[in-house]
Amino acid sequence: MPRSPVPTGRRLNWDLIRVVAVFSVVLGHITHQAAVLHPELTGYPFTIPAQYGAATLLVISAYFVCATLRKGHPGRWLWRKAARLLPAYLVAVVLTYVIMRLATAAFNRQHFGDDWFSILFGAPVDVSPDASPWYVPVGLDLVVNLTMIQNWSVDFHWLDGSYWTLPVQLMAFCAAAVLWPRRWRTDRRVLGLIWLLVAGPVVLRFVLFSPGTEPGWVTTLLFGLGLHRVHAFAIGVAIWLWARRRVPGWHLGLLLAATVHAQDLHMFPARHATAIDPSRWPSIIGFAVLLLAICAAARGPDWDLPVLRRCAPALSWLAGISYGVYLVHQELGYILAKALLNAGVPGWTRLLLVLLAAIVTGWLLTVAVERPAHRWLTRAAHRRAPAPATGLDDLVEPPQKGPAPVSVGGPS
Repeated sequence: MPRSPVPTGRRLNWDLIRVVAVFSVVLGHITHQAAVLHPELTGYPFTIPAQYGAATLLVISAYFVCATLRKGHPGRWLWRKAARLLPAYLVAVVLTYVIMRLATAAFNRQHFGDDWFSILFGAPVDVSPDASPWYVPVGLDLVVNLTMIQNWSVDFHWLDGSYWTLPVQLMAFCAAAVLWPRRWRTDRRVLGLIWLLVAGPVVLRFVLFSPGTEPGWVTTLLFGLGLHRVHAFAIGVAIWLWARRRVPGWHLGLLLAATVHAQDLHMFPARHATAIDPSRWPSIIGFAVLLLAICAAARGPDWDLPVLRRCAPALSWLAGISYGVYLVHQELGYILAKALLNAGVPGWTRLLLVLLAAIVTGWLLTVAVERPAHRWLTRAAHRRAPAPATGLDDLVEPPQKGPAPVSVGGPS
């Protein structure tokens, strides 16, 4: 019988789900949202307006928080997570800022002064009207994005719209590290907290207030703390409990239905499609289908199918660099697409080149920043502490008797 090419400690199902989720985000941004923000970026052979990949990644992240946090000290676990996520993010922010300033000023037929300070932080000069002007970031945008406070004021700008998951994840990781060792943490109380996280923001946003009429402090609370996304983390915890047979199937079914409904409400608060989110039902159905896939991966056997076995090395590699791809694909992808459009590159070729550039740049960010920085920042902790229960990829679990899977591939 031929050996499976899947590396030891990895499972195909988690790598596949992660790759599908990440590249649904990438293709959605390239083919759909690019044209919403920059109307000239059209002409692709297809569009993917459905949005469900980022929420799916948060569910996976929460699931593996439970799977890995229970293996060691919460403080060391949180440091490993920060050491994995933050260096690559900070480098991506600086890289995006510099390229955005140079490229968008060129698109707008603007230029800066001759000294380096003017190039990096000065206002552009010789402004020429343009049918679709591109925003030129300023120094405040760099500070705001480095400190991840974009959602705390309507005057702050995102350098890249994909960055919204980082502050939400880090706040969730901090909360998990604080709450995990507490003695109150019984299954019943955790389930109560899960229901609160799913229903609480919905009540606040849609029952106590109406979307668009809520006071400013409610908007700041919802979006600054990421409360409109916590249902994704909550269902990830619930699926982990169910996979370990600590939650009955009927109860998980109710939570899944409530989570899909919460996702629908938060994604489409006006109860109809919008320009940025025009595909309400494909978005919600896609999210529901991937939730069921996560449940199947969590409690069922690995999807060891011949076609997936042949793709295992590629899936594993793409899953391992998916965080880097996620960080660099959107705004830098728009800029590359605009440059290719100006050069007369047709839609199919432009799509393939932008997608390839995201993969290559994400790989470089992973091997040149994310992994070396993680090794360096955790080296002292490894010397002081006994050998960890997990490897460099802190989403890889050691073998266990229970039904929980062993890998999602890459950082969450």
